Amino acid sequence: QDRAPSLIRLLIERIERTWHVEERGRARPIVDTEAQIAVATLATRGYLRRRVPDEIEAVLSTLDAHAMTLIQSHYGDRALNMLQFVESIVHTGTYDSDRIVAFVGGVVDVFLEILRSQAERAAPGQSCSTVNWAQVMNHFIESPEMTMFEGSEGGVLGTKVANSTDKQPPMVQRNNFVDRAKHQSCGIEKIYWNSYVDTLVTTEGNESVYFFSPHAPGLDAARAVLTPQLGSRFYDYEDKPLYHVQAVAFDEELQDVVALLSNRMLIMWRLRNREKCQWQQKRELRFAATRRETRGIQAVAQWDMRMLLIDKETGEDVNAKKKSDPDTEAAMRRDLAEVRLAEEAAVQLDIWWNSHLKVWITTDSHGQLCLWNLRVIEGAWLEKFITPTKVLREHTKVVTSHLELNKNKFTTTSLDRSVILWDHRNLNPEMKLHGGGCHTAAVLAQAYLPRFNSLVTVGCEKRIYVWTIDSTAYRGSKGKLAGHQANVVDVSAGQRVFFTLDENFSGILWDASTLAILQTITCSTFVPRHCTCLPEHGTVCLAGRRLNFVEGNETAAEKLGKPPTKEQQAFALSKQKEGASMKDSAAPRYCGVSDRRGYALSATEVEVRLHNRDNPGLSRTLFNAAEGESITSFAASDKLSWMVFGTSLGAIHFLKY
Repeated sequence: QDRAPSLIRLLIERIERTWHVEERGRARPIVDTEAQIAVATLATRGYLRRRVPDEIEAVLSTLDAHAMTLIQSHYGDRALNMLQFVESIVHTGTYDSDRIVAFVGGVVDVFLEILRSQAERAAPGQSCSTVNWAQVMNHFIESPEMTMFEGSEGGVLGTKVANSTDKQPPMVQRNNFVDRAKHQSCGIEKIYWNSYVDTLVTTEGNESVYFFSPHAPGLDAARAVLTPQLGSRFYDYEDKPLYHVQAVAFDEELQDVVALLSNRMLIMWRLRNREKCQWQQKRELRFAATRRETRGIQAVAQWDMRMLLIDKETGEDVNAKKKSDPDTEAAMRRDLAEVRLAEEAAVQLDIWWNSHLKVWITTDSHGQLCLWNLRVIEGAWLEKFITPTKVLREHTKVVTSHLELNKNKFTTTSLDRSVILWDHRNLNPEMKLHGGGCHTAAVLAQAYLPRFNSLVTVGCEKRIYVWTIDSTAYRGSKGKLAGHQANVVDVSAGQRVFFTLDENFSGILWDASTLAILQTITCSTFVPRHCTCLPEHGTVCLAGRRLNFVEGNETAAEKLGKPPTKEQQAFALSKQKEGASMKDSAAPRYCGVSDRRGYALSATEVEVRLHNRDNPGLSRTLFNAAEGESITSFAASDKLSWMVFGTSLGAIHFLKY
């Protein structure tokens, strides 16, 4: 007699037939009726060798508001059995296709947990082994797994660590930096951080690029000012420039700074002295466009981009040949109209440097991205002009940011509400985040935290979107964060935290591991428009009319990326040894195994830990006793999933687990 199939086998085969819309060929087909599923055994030993089931917390972390709406649509007014419940969650598509077995095991655990904890809330006449929508939502409200995602990081699962001291000092606060420099325009339009020369670089709506030092107590003037050295035709009769700087980019390998001007010119400087921050103007170029007509029923005018080497005195192409004058006035007007259209098509609005492709990337008002290799003109250059190595036309509106994630991927955001993930190897769009579940307004800025594989994007809306993108592929949405009361305008990332700024001049410092709010800062007194994290200094620069800085305490500075001093390293090492010795020598207070959920719970005089059901060696801390305090008594309730314990200072703590 053949052995009866296990519960996981039944569910997996049903899901495969549902998604592939086909019957798998078998010698003896499985008839997965509700009665057979109800009596099937949960034999996980064979599957555990291949894939450990996901924890309930991992399953719940994949369900966002859009997924919950899809699940609710499967319910209606009826109650679902285990198979229908699993199908409703799998249909949301939030799981990792490479971990389907582990995900199904976790979903089964969620169903059994709801069935156990919400049995008394079943509707009259409801069949056993089924759960309705009210039971699901009530379990999510009361579920201890949902509360695990609050607070700062701790434990192997990155969840909140409770502490006996509730009042915490501020993570960041404004320092005593005073910006006394004279800013020529009405405000700082763009700001960049150049770690190599240890300066903040700004564009302020005029003809120059400014380099400022971020060191306290402040500054009286810019460390360096780069103004293009051009001929008289670029100035009016009052010697005022007829252009302004729109954007700046850096080639960290060759130590070049490139400024994109409003008159379609590109000015390049090269670093001469790092300590004195001295630069030398190296080259002047100009963007141009030539018409290319497409053949067909509807001919559409397109433009081929190119870059010309120009004379900085006259602004003319050094390789251009003089054209003959038109014969008639009509021909002259046509030529002038063609020149005007070509100049409009050649206007570029922003520029970035891609260190892996070794190219400069520019964008125009239609979202077209042009990749330029300017290293070809380092030696003897005999060509008349430079053409882009590649033109990317996936975006339909202005591209607002470009960010390299790793050696294989980079991302771009645009006013067309999309975020595109590109592959460096073939320059094809690997994933376009647009439409349902993505941004509903223009995307303005992005930041990446490689330690957590998290891409943070913000736009003209109050929510913050976090996506998971590793070195190989896009892995899905990690969360949509709410905390701002106005539209978010900028985001900047450190190593383990990121900072967001909204239109009401409120900033929020976020923990990248738990996506929890660490601190909210009101910045209305200095009206910032941009935020930039300075990891090497452990500070965040808020730029508006002037430069202002918020400085992190010892913990926040470390999370931002500031390297610890020798004294801090010695102190941390001594505290680590002291804490380890105290935990190793602490007397035990409790140890037990949950019959219902399979967890192991242990308590000593100084901490309470929850151990993984598959590998008890993996555990996370639920509570740490403060210095001078110890746990004196302990009790736990397996049915209610909570614990109560008392300390030597007379405090009584209640915790869900």
